[in-house]
Amino acid sequence: MTGIDELDHYELLEIPHSATLAEVERAYRLAQQTYQEGSLALYSIFENTEATAIRERLDEAYRVLGDPENRAAYDEIHQSSARGGSSAAPGRGQSVPLDDEAPIETPLDAFDQIVQEYDALEEDDGSEFDGVRLRRTRLFRGFEIDDISEVTKVSRAHLCNIEEENFGDLPADVYVRGFVTAYAKTIGLDPTVVVPSYMARVQESRSGDQRGRFLGRR
Repeated sequence: MTGIDELDHYELLEIPHSATLAEVERAYRLAQQTYQEGSLALYSIFENTEATAIRERLDEAYRVLGDPENRAAYDEIHQSSARGGSSAAPGRGQSVPLDDEAPIETPLDAFDQIVQEYDALEEDDGSEFDGVRLRRTRLFRGFEIDDISEVTKVSRAHLCNIEEENFGDLPADVYVRGFVTAYAKTIGLDPTVVVPSYMARVQESRSGDQRGRFLGRR
């Protein structure tokens, strides 16, 4: 990622200097989900070595900012450096042009680019929306199951069953359709594309179960 070595810990986690410890932890957790090893969304964007370097930087940023003593020492060093400089530090999401060099890309710029490229891959992907694909997209976009449950008021158990395709544990189709619609909207997917694809899997599975029960009674 261009310019990642030039970013300080706050810029890397995309948090203000006034962030609380809870905000630091949440930013780190979301970043971990985005750049986790094995993330299918990153295969077409980063080389393995690049993704590893990003994760190492994120770990270091959390090790420092997640500990009050380390954070105080880090802030003091950077404040001293800032006082010795001729200009203020850049704001979050800003790029600072250097002489004869391209602007430094901040994590906010990079993440926006990743999302755009990932969305383009998703749109070009002709495969159906199954539970694995829904879970992959949810993790990439930084949502926990509990986050979706809180927004949609759909129980955590139902959401897990949707992702794991435990169709036998889900309620009637009309309810599943509503659950998947709410799930898709919450993580930023188009329900008109997701719902028909997913419901076709549900109905195929349930039709197979019904045929099996009918043949078993003969």
